[in-house]
Amino acid sequence: MTLEPEQQELWRTTVVKHALSHPFLLREVLALAALHMATCRPEKQDFYTTRATELQNDALTKFHEVEVTDESNCIAVLLFSSLLGVHFMADRSRTRGIGFSEYLDHMLGCIGLLRSVMKLVLVEWTPFFWASELKPLMSSWSPRPPFDNIPVECRDLDEMIKGLDLGPSSIAAYNTAIDRLFWLMAMAEVPSVSHSTARWVAGWPVQLPDEYIMFLNQRRPEALIILAYYGVVLHFYREAWAIGDTGERLIRAVDTQVGSYWRRWLAWPLQLIGSASPSAGSASRGQSS
Repeated sequence: MTLEPEQQELWRTTVVKHALSHPFLLREVLALAALHMATCRPEKQDFYTTRATELQNDALTKFHEVEVTDESNCIAVLLFSSLLGVHFMADRSRTRGIGFSEYLDHMLGCIGLLRSVMKLVLVEWTPFFWASELKPLMSSWSPRPPFDNIPVECRDLDEMIKGLDLGPSSIAAYNTAIDRLFWLMAMAEVPSVSHSTARWVAGWPVQLPDEYIMFLNQRRPEALIILAYYGVVLHFYREAWAIGDTGERLIRAVDTQVGSYWRRWLAWPLQLIGSASPSAGSASRGQSS
């Protein structure tokens, strides 16, 4: 999850301690471990993937039995929600052989899960987390705007929004999504640094405004273009076992969903994954591998 020693120690000790007290978290930790084993031992991939799914289903059942979030369980709820979102993104069995449109549905579902962290605990319990043993996770360096190290190609997103006939609330939603995307790029030092852990990948979804999520679900082209740039960030996490080719597949999925007018804003993401934009033929509507 991270290469920082203090945070590694937190995942090794604090998370395990809370997992032993909260069955839903314990089962999700074991589920994610089984999914990792499916990657490490491909000859037993089916066995570990099945076990991961069983453990995750059991974790969800246990979680739904939680009647209230309070000081006794809010840390476990936060950790569970975070791991659950990563699990869904990492589970290749859910997306094997599906088409680009279905893959986009899958990724929107992952984003929805990660955003649930904000709704469940972050808004209400953030001061508590700052004073708790999770402080190392909460107190990491955070860049502030203006984000000077953002790739120049990303500035095109601002121009894209300025050129649209939108109301103030829509513009505000898109600007927030873009600003938080630039924040994540600054945090992850994209494209200067590649990552082998899943650190920061949830940083964008948990900060997205509801209106932008609505636009994504409506498959609005401008919303999908912004999502493709999140795919760029994920592409620089491709060395992390839980991420892999997620970024590339997301960029390709968006490319098949937007018309030719919008593809000028996909030139850079497609260049990064070594692909030209496909023509609007059957090949672009096929499987996402």
